[in-house]
Amino acid sequence: MPFVICFIFITSIGFSQGSKLEINSIGLKKNVIYATLGVEVDDFYGTILGNYERMLIQFPNSFVQSFWIRVGAGCWGAWGDQGSNYVSTLSMVMGKKSAHLEIGSGVLFTYHRETKSFEPLVNDSHLAGNLGFRFQKPGGYFILRTGMGWPEFLYLSLGFCF
Repeated sequence: MPFVICFIFITSIGFSQGSKLEINSIGLKKNVIYATLGVEVDDFYGTILGNYERMLIQFPNSFVQSFWIRVGAGCWGAWGDQGSNYVSTLSMVMGKKSAHLEIGSGVLFTYHRETKSFEPLVNDSHLAGNLGFRFQKPGGYFILRTGMGWPEFLYLSLGFCF
């Protein structure tokens, strides 16, 4: 009798641990914090942003993997001017494994220190967007992003998923 009780107890623990690990490794982690460095050589423009992303919805069995919302803030500098960027985007992440295509669009508010006002940097537009590569393993804790966008222009991001 004690053998049967121990067997049932050990079996239920073994199955519960296996399913718990399996659930966590199926999809991408829902929260991401990362830093982005962006540069544009011709205009001597650069920006550093701190970002937080939250997954809104996930489609684990589809090519369109998930939709995310991002908020970010940081400093920027250009030849003769500097200030702060505040950005929010909605992104779509595509791809099933660790390598993903990422497309996003949203709004950007740019603060200029010299004039002490919020003014767009380009063509009187407050639009933000990006097209890039995202390395994020399902269930993993590391993220690497690279691509083109605005306000980052050519960017590289490194961060942590949780």
